Amino acid sequence: MILRSLFLLLLSFHFLHAITEEGEQEDETSFDLFEISHITRKTLGAKQFRGQNSDAPAYRFIRFDHLPPVSPPILKQILRQIQNNEGFVFVASIRQDRASRGTLIGLEGPDGRRQFEIVSNGRANSLDLTYWVDGSQNVVSFEDVDLSDSQWKNITLHVHGENANLFVGCSLIDSFILDEPFYEHLQAEGSRMYVAKGSIRENHFRGLLQNVRFIFDTTVEDILLSRDCEVTKQDDANIVSESTEIVDVSPSITTNIIGQKTDEAGADMCERSCEELSTMFQELNGLRVVVSNLIDGLQKVTEENTVMKEALGRMKNSKEKNMCWQDGRLFDDKEDWVVDSCTKCTCQESKIVCHQITCPPVACASPSFFDGECCPVCLSKDREDGWSPWSEWTECTVTCGTGTQQRGRSCDATSNPCTGPSIQTRKCSLGKCDSRVRQDGGWSLWSPWSSCSVTCGEGQITRIRHCNAPVPQLGGKDCEGSGRETQRCTAQPCPIDGGWGPWSPWATCSATCGGGVKSRMRECNSPHPQHGGKKCIGEANDSDSL
Repeated sequence: MILRSLFLLLLSFHFLHAITEEGEQEDETSFDLFEISHITRKTLGAKQFRGQNSDAPAYRFIRFDHLPPVSPPILKQILRQIQNNEGFVFVASIRQDRASRGTLIGLEGPDGRRQFEIVSNGRANSLDLTYWVDGSQNVVSFEDVDLSDSQWKNITLHVHGENANLFVGCSLIDSFILDEPFYEHLQAEGSRMYVAKGSIRENHFRGLLQNVRFIFDTTVEDILLSRDCEVTKQDDANIVSESTEIVDVSPSITTNIIGQKTDEAGADMCERSCEELSTMFQELNGLRVVVSNLIDGLQKVTEENTVMKEALGRMKNSKEKNMCWQDGRLFDDKEDWVVDSCTKCTCQESKIVCHQITCPPVACASPSFFDGECCPVCLSKDREDGWSPWSEWTECTVTCGTGTQQRGRSCDATSNPCTGPSIQTRKCSLGKCDSRVRQDGGWSLWSPWSSCSVTCGEGQITRIRHCNAPVPQLGGKDCEGSGRETQRCTAQPCPIDGGWGPWSPWATCSATCGGGVKSRMRECNSPHPQHGGKKCIGEANDSDSL
């Protein structure tokens, strides 16, 4: 605990003296995301609580449309440090609501599209590192992280080069090799970084956050030591072996007896075994966490009750008795207010009536999101005329390792050219595969059907699958059957332009003597115009003066 307190105290001391006249931070080893985002207890939509570490504030956010981003000069500084160090260490203490999915940190570009984000997915019990390179989304999922259980957890995500390692508490959860160092593509100009704010409402973080930081020029081992973790020792230096996972160590039981065990020594020792005592320590530690959570909850209720008592004291006439109370605020009868960008509430005779906005489907591949607006919109630069909305992504093509997901859309080619692809593919990662056993290959799920190969008449639609669920290994059999399937498709009839038939013979002259006129005619029937085809060009009648 002493190491941990000193570590956090030094980080705080450096930061308090760390802002230069140009808006950048002098100390480039640690960036407190709350500090550089100017998030305090006065920030609209942010509530401050006492976290597991009394030296730093913990926050729960309820109004994400008002969250401020990281200061732009310091954001440039962070991204410069990430690229210079070929990675970063991201740390955070979280107490996430059960079975919720929430974004811890997200970076979005000038167009509002995300560049990368770190998401704790309680529904899938994973921590996802998601990044976009050249419009392609890549997801690295650390599984079995047990973060979304309403208990305080310390996470440390270390990205260096093409390696990504996740520690929860003192335990190494998993390691991945990235497809490419995505941080080389991060753009600072015009970009914004947010804490806890997701790209959509469902991805906002629900729970408490504390000590959210980017750390540089500090080893992971030193960070873990500051949290009272035990690391292996080699050559008198505390290091964490790349081939050895760090595991939680129960408190050790020591005695003053040295040497050979005797009956007299055994009589003086506790009758309980070390395993029983270790279990007791773990249970006591669990009780400590429960009591801490109860204290936090009691503090929150006490604060709200104090404000409510003051508000109720002002209710002296019948008009005020129809007021509504929510999130520490008092609202008049028939007053409307916005809980977040997608929920609107109304006070109706002391009853709160809320409704959520339902967003219509959009017809562009990458719609734009705006602060304070619930639904995505297609700007002129995003719109893709003629296409239907994208379907949902298919399941990952593999049960382990790196696979793909696909989604499709169809084209209404009657009035639009429909430029662009009908199928999109992205990578997905579902943890490491066990490469030590022989296994036969298995087909992935079929992709969605492609659009018809023609816009009129008869054509083909195609779908594909891959032999990667799983990939055959150690002499396993290849998948049987074809990886491609086609079917006939019939679009609307193709238009047929009209064509002139032959001229008729010349008619008899209009006069028996002197000057006259003779004529002839033809019909647009070779062929007739059909299915919207063009009519014949030219005249149907011809005459000649004699």
